[in-house]
Amino acid sequence: MVLMGSDPVYYYEYKPVFMKRSELERAVRLEAASPIKNPGKIYIKDQYIFINEKYKGFHIIDNSNPSAPVQKAFLHIDGCLDIAIKGNYIYADNAIDLVAISANNDYSTISVTGRVRNSFAEPSSPDGYWYARQFERYRPKDGIIVNWEYNY
Repeated sequence: MVLMGSDPVYYYEYKPVFMKRSELERAVRLEAASPIKNPGKIYIKDQYIFINEKYKGFHIIDNSNPSAPVQKAFLHIDGCLDIAIKGNYIYADNAIDLVAISANNDYSTISVTGRVRNSFAEPSSPDGYWYARQFERYRPKDGIIVNWEYNY
């Protein structure tokens, strides 16, 4: 890493994307359906398919007609790589936190009903490196890693 002005230049394949904790805790929301660009895990609950958009959230797909699945919404959860669902509750990693999200039966409305802070370690980069401690001085105040950007 070299310091150019006041911004660090990383010589790693990926660099961390930070979000302030106050923003992270307000950012879980439903959005309009969007194209799948960087898929991860798949979860199935009843007639719904949930496809992870790595570090961003989950696509919600109505598969009641398997020959014509319909993208219903996108559940935006920064830093999310995985979920579990029980009843009408979705449990997800929101970067380093575990959040409980209440949803109605068709996933058209949600609300965050619980949060356990610091349940998980910050995610490693896609190339397998953990955030280097020597770069801590460049972390924004109350900054949490929620994603990784390709550095080249």
